[in-house]
Amino acid sequence: MSQSDNTRSQDDSNTKKVSYFFAKPVREKIEQHPCYSKNASQYARMHLPVAPACNIQCNYCNRKYDCSNESRPGVVSKLTDPTGAATQYAAVAKRSDALTVVGIAGPGDALANPQATFATLRKVKLHNPEVQLCISTNGLMLADYVEELRELGVDHLTITINCIDPTIGMQIYPWVFYDHRRLRGYEAASTLIRRQLEGLSLAAKAGMLVKVNTVLIPGINDHHIETVAHEVQRLGAMLHNIMPLISEPDHGTYFGLNGIKGPNEQQLEHARKVSGAFMPQMTHCQQCRADAVGTLGEACSTNSSSDVMPVYRVAIATKSDNLLPVIDTHFGYADQFELYDYDTTTKSFIHCETRKVSKYCQGSDGCDTEEQFKIQLLEALHDVNELFCSRIGITPWRQLEKQGVTPNVDYAFSTHQEALQATATRIVQSLSDKELKHVRNYG
Repeated sequence: MSQSDNTRSQDDSNTKKVSYFFAKPVREKIEQHPCYSKNASQYARMHLPVAPACNIQCNYCNRKYDCSNESRPGVVSKLTDPTGAATQYAAVAKRSDALTVVGIAGPGDALANPQATFATLRKVKLHNPEVQLCISTNGLMLADYVEELRELGVDHLTITINCIDPTIGMQIYPWVFYDHRRLRGYEAASTLIRRQLEGLSLAAKAGMLVKVNTVLIPGINDHHIETVAHEVQRLGAMLHNIMPLISEPDHGTYFGLNGIKGPNEQQLEHARKVSGAFMPQMTHCQQCRADAVGTLGEACSTNSSSDVMPVYRVAIATKSDNLLPVIDTHFGYADQFELYDYDTTTKSFIHCETRKVSKYCQGSDGCDTEEQFKIQLLEALHDVNELFCSRIGITPWRQLEKQGVTPNVDYAFSTHQEALQATATRIVQSLSDKELKHVRNYG
């Protein structure tokens, strides 16, 4: 038997396992989702890239933007917001009867961006109540949102679980940001794993079809696949997708730059065989981009569309205990930002998200970790064009400018609305419609 015949036989065997073990309503859901069944290749999926932030760092990941020629997770050409995503979905759905699945798979983590994720899912569901919704997550925050996902009708859920042993996790995850702290080492890995397994169990009990993704990393977790498969199956996972590590050096990942190679075909086949003793395997994964559109048999095309207008995003520094809509917060003491997107139809700003962060200034007791909080806060503003605050130091001002964010203190102690109206007027006056499309954007 040739290798291709052997693979096909394995796929057929896995399909039979799904048909045998799952009740008819579950089988029907599986058979209509191209990522869950190889027999659903006629159906198309659409990934809406509304989730830029991530709450963990993986040594195999480097989220890059404007990389339209690359096909791998975490890559997008353009980010969008919930309104733009819904418009984009409607445009694609109008052209394709095969589009049955809409998912949010990044480029960060869907549940590290809960406001944008849930707003997008609601808008899509409102447009088409029959569409299948799914998300991909690292699982860190899953337990907190299982009920909301269930109420929205999210039937399909993918969790990336690479190990259940923190000593292995320490080699995969440099840090995890949880409960307003950046964790490292054993604490980071054990916290992530505990939260992943808790979320998986709750999601399965809520009736979701849970697929677990595991990145196969030779020399790190390849000997651990059986343990992972046994545990996630016990907790309710119904499908395992073992994906080969992508580690070309030009992708700029830690593993890639340090010579960690991906598995060969024999290693990948062996891992799937070991896991296959516990649950069916997904063997047709394309490791798609976070903005992929189409069937899995097609190249992972991007979902760029002329129907989607980029937006200009502003952030206003605030404190959680200050409910007054006045710009009176020093950048260094802000623990959240109110985000607003410019709407080209109304030529005004619309509130899109409240983004909670750790303060830039932690005080003398936080000196050892202050630099970590500063980095995290600056990362949280990576998709913002302009920042409003009452005051800001020269160092963070320059750091923000380097990443394309323009600090603005001209409206200190003005109301949010006054600053937003003035900014909208400035945009209208300074940018033509053609120019507006080329503003550095979130959408």
